[in-house]
Amino acid sequence: MLSSWLGVPALSTGEMLRSEVAEGTELGRAVAELLANGQFVSDDMVNRIVVRKLQQPDYARGCLLDGYPRTVQQAEYLDAFLTNAGKPRAHVLHLDVPNEVILARLTSRLQCPNCKHIFNLTTDALGWTTECTECGSLLERRADDREDVILSRLRTYHDVTGPILALYTGENYHRIDGTRSPDDVFHGIQERLRPCFDGFAASY
Repeated sequence: MLSSWLGVPALSTGEMLRSEVAEGTELGRAVAELLANGQFVSDDMVNRIVVRKLQQPDYARGCLLDGYPRTVQQAEYLDAFLTNAGKPRAHVLHLDVPNEVILARLTSRLQCPNCKHIFNLTTDALGWTTECTECGSLLERRADDREDVILSRLRTYHDVTGPILALYTGENYHRIDGTRSPDDVFHGIQERLRPCFDGFAASY
């Protein structure tokens, strides 16, 4: 929804890494072990992957980053890259959700391995089927959607990712109540970005 509204592609670092896993590359095998244990790939590796993508023509007008930056080092690297490339500083959308809500959502999540559409057993009317309503493929539970892995990732998030928020203040930081429905969250983001949208979009 955001990608369409902003007119820029979405770039998920998680999907990029999982594609390496699916292809069985050397990097993919290393990533698979890390993801299964709720750990993160090194800053240097993620930075190189993201910047390589951002330098491609498809991302010349900007993009929606999902899952990056996760650390202060990654955030500083991204800031330096954008500055050197003559781009404006990133806008940060902080979807604020309590731990217990995150745990309930992720342990009920299923994903289509084909079209990557995500479903939730608590909100989507799947009935007795485990087939994707978009393409018909069988849905799968991701290896990192186990409760112990999720709790480990949440602890890491608060220790490692949380400090990033201190780097972004003023008009570049947007706190959004993430406990609401997807439509309400989307409209909340639109309200926050609309005042700075013209300058944000025109600078690309």
